[in-house]
Amino acid sequence: MVTSRKRRNLRQFQNNFFAHNDAAGRAVRNETNDTPQETRQEQQRKHISFEAATTGRLAVSSLYYTVPHSPAKRRFGEPESQDVHDLPTDDFDFSSLNDVDEDIGSGKRKRTAGDDPLHLWNSDADLFLLEFIRLEGRGDLAQTACFCGEADPIYQCQDCHGAELVCLSCALHIHERQPLHRIECWNGTSFQTTTLKALGVRFQLGHPIGVQCINPIPTFNDDFIIIDYNGVHEVGLDFCGCESAQPHITQLLRVRLFPATTLDPKSAATFRALEYFQMLSFESKDRYASLLRMIREWRFVMQMKRCGQGHHPGGIQATEAGACAVLCPACPHPSRNLPVGWENSPPEFQFLYAMFLAIDANFRLVRRNVSSDAVDPGLNRGYAFFVEETAYKDFLASHYRVGNPQEKSTCSSHSAVNLADTRASRGLAATGAGTVDCARHNFKRPCSVGDLQKGERYINMDYLFFSSMRSSQDIHVLNISYDIACQWNKNLWSRMSTFPHQYHIDHDHKVVTFFVPKFHLPAHVASCQTKFSFNFIKGVGRTDGEAPERGWADINPIATSTRAMGPGSRRDTLDDHFNDWNWKKVCTMGTTLLRKYKAAIPEVEERASDLKEFEAALDPDQLTTWRKEIEMWESDHSLTNPFEVKARTTVTQAAVRLALSKAEAEEIEHGVHISLDDDISPSVLISSGMELEDQQRRVELEARTIGQHATDAQKIKILQHINALRRRISTWSRVQLLYMPYVSCLCSPDDIASEDKVHKIQLFLPSSLPSSFPCDNRLLRYEWDLRQAQANDALDDLRAVINMTYHLYKYKNAFVRGQRANTRAQGIIHSAESRINAISAKYTAARDALIMLASKLGKNDDWQRILKPLDRAKDAVPLNHDEGKTVGQQNISWIWKTPGVSNNQEEGLQDSLRVEWCKARARAHRWEEEVQLLREEMRRVLSFFEWQARWWDAQGSRRQFSSPAFTEGAVAYAHRQAMLRRRMSAWFRSLWDAVPSWSAKPPAD
Repeated sequence: MVTSRKRRNLRQFQNNFFAHNDAAGRAVRNETNDTPQETRQEQQRKHISFEAATTGRLAVSSLYYTVPHSPAKRRFGEPESQDVHDLPTDDFDFSSLNDVDEDIGSGKRKRTAGDDPLHLWNSDADLFLLEFIRLEGRGDLAQTACFCGEADPIYQCQDCHGAELVCLSCALHIHERQPLHRIECWNGTSFQTTTLKALGVRFQLGHPIGVQCINPIPTFNDDFIIIDYNGVHEVGLDFCGCESAQPHITQLLRVRLFPATTLDPKSAATFRALEYFQMLSFESKDRYASLLRMIREWRFVMQMKRCGQGHHPGGIQATEAGACAVLCPACPHPSRNLPVGWENSPPEFQFLYAMFLAIDANFRLVRRNVSSDAVDPGLNRGYAFFVEETAYKDFLASHYRVGNPQEKSTCSSHSAVNLADTRASRGLAATGAGTVDCARHNFKRPCSVGDLQKGERYINMDYLFFSSMRSSQDIHVLNISYDIACQWNKNLWSRMSTFPHQYHIDHDHKVVTFFVPKFHLPAHVASCQTKFSFNFIKGVGRTDGEAPERGWADINPIATSTRAMGPGSRRDTLDDHFNDWNWKKVCTMGTTLLRKYKAAIPEVEERASDLKEFEAALDPDQLTTWRKEIEMWESDHSLTNPFEVKARTTVTQAAVRLALSKAEAEEIEHGVHISLDDDISPSVLISSGMELEDQQRRVELEARTIGQHATDAQKIKILQHINALRRRISTWSRVQLLYMPYVSCLCSPDDIASEDKVHKIQLFLPSSLPSSFPCDNRLLRYEWDLRQAQANDALDDLRAVINMTYHLYKYKNAFVRGQRANTRAQGIIHSAESRINAISAKYTAARDALIMLASKLGKNDDWQRILKPLDRAKDAVPLNHDEGKTVGQQNISWIWKTPGVSNNQEEGLQDSLRVEWCKARARAHRWEEEVQLLREEMRRVLSFFEWQARWWDAQGSRRQFSSPAFTEGAVAYAHRQAMLRRRMSAWFRSLWDAVPSWSAKPPAD
């Protein structure tokens, strides 16, 4: 059986070998053709070759040759190929195949060093890095004269073959026909990038090269952009303006430039760039794996070069954890950008040197269960943003063996907490990635990213947090933002005890505050919304804690590519993208901080003015008490939170009716009761009249709702309501005459019966009587109390219905799908909106009555500060109705604040005043802190650039090289990096100096 299998495998091998060998021989003997031939007896094979033509373009040629079908794939009925199949095999010695029996049978073979080229290259990575550094200098081409004999050969082309230095005239002459090459200029210590346009090269269209047009037409603003395979170039391009000139589009096409638009083009792409892109999309798959491997190696070498490891005596092997990450220059870095003695600054200035961290997880950065760390270990070993994988997984494995359960949420039902161990992970090696970011500047932090194996488990996020903090151990103040911070922080320090000692934080000697990001905060319970709010806790400015969400928006588009990668390839790729993200943030930080600073200055003045006006209306002694309470809470958050409401803010109608009934009972007991009817007392008369008014408004709304095309059933129902209400009004009017006899001069019972529309019948309550008509003051006081309660009840109902309507809209947008469901949901919302209109009308009627009663009773205007005029569109809005503004900028509708005057000692009103004053004070203080933080961050950016420049200056001579060419390259690269930081510092300073209120000096103690 074994011998038969060996013979069969060997026969197949012989057939394939001789068949392909014969085809290759015929291809060499030119027995081929350039077009495919139709044949059933032989297979067509295509051979494509690429050659560089004399024009510089890629020439593609295809040849077709035929090979016989292999015996295993011949068609039914075809004879076997005797010249191959009947080769003698009886005398073949099969003993040599005993050692590879399984390999031949299964198609597998033993792995060799060549099967792991990345590991093989890694041993020579230092050689690549040194050569990259050497290329930063002039190398062996540091000649004193150009080949033309002129001196000062300081220009070098990155695209011409060779790296010779030439003089200016030679550079211009050589590149007359190559205006898209990249030029560098040697400034004595390093190469500085320049352009052929800056050297005077012009791209003239419509004429042969070297011929100047007599009427050249430069492009608009002289900034024409050309995309070539070697980059994006800004060139000096002139169109031909002669009488015989062709249209601009034609002139571009005739020099093989493809315009981006047909109308006044300002950019174009070369034909060779487009052709090259198309060719790669078709044919690059043959060497795709090799290309990806070379890209990874290139990224790694460039990363090591940019972080200075090429200047380190120990080379790549001496790379420390996180050393390759681009750092945030605005964050506090002791001994780099903090002033001398910052750790001893007064407590009121300590917040300026705080570290702001934001923690989050991204479940789009999944990785399929392909490859392994053994096959694809990656080149970065914790050098940038991802934590070192081996230590990370070993720690997680030891934790899982112990079997510590995940704590459940006691706040809202947070899926991140309760479902951390149940997230679907079938077919996935990583369900996402966790990260720790700079919360104020949106930078990825070094050694702060790691894969998640299930959901957002505490053990994963703890490891990333403690790993991130290893680079910031000296910071005294930590502000930590996490969307589940209310749960995560509870046992954080006890969980820290299970970590290795190097991950521990001396939290007893630090000020650590936990926050929930502003966008996520409304999903928490009410107590969390005040305890973990960025808006209420001092020392955080206008930080929102949502930095990771902005970073995910940038990285999510590549998730579709990284999810199918091996573990090492994915980590290296994401590290490279995170570094690119951070570097872009560094380059734009000058304009970003300037924009924030300009926006904060007017906000400080506006919020301070609002607070001052508010405090002017409050009692000074009471204000002192409130200020003392909130300052004590800011020092110790275990005390009662002043931002929480302690008492009810209004009195209900039911409570007023109960109080009036008790008062009438006392009057009866003392024999001073004035009731003229055995069943209806004066307070009941007024209360019943107000109820009748409310029913009149309801009947009017009901009649308006059914419209003109009502059904008979609807007409019967509304008519029954009208008749019942008319009878009640008639009965009430007869009792009214006992307490208010002058009303008989204004109306009669016949008027009630003759009025067609019942909602237009006037009831003539004390508030609606003309001022010339007398009325018992007790009735006026009864209606005053009841109207105030009615207005407060209306506001309570209004707030409840508005809040319900807001959630109805949210629910509809999130969950309702389909026309039928949407129609029903819209009907419910319409009913809620109608209810809001009715309550608004009720409140307005109560307030109008209070205005009339106030003049009759001689009341002052203090009550109008509580019960303000209601604008349905402007005031009857949800609590978080932002109108496009942030919490620190928006003005909450007065219906949610119920402000009043300080001399009113009603408990609910005073509690409402206290909370609103605390919020107004917090808004003003947060904007003041924001300005101070921005000033300090701008100063830190400049200090960090200065420190980086000095650091790069020292790197040039740090390592001893065996060749002067390597030494010159190292010095040149260090000088270039130092000059880059100094230029950025000068540019940022020039931007910020334009703002008079900005100063680069640290705050005075």
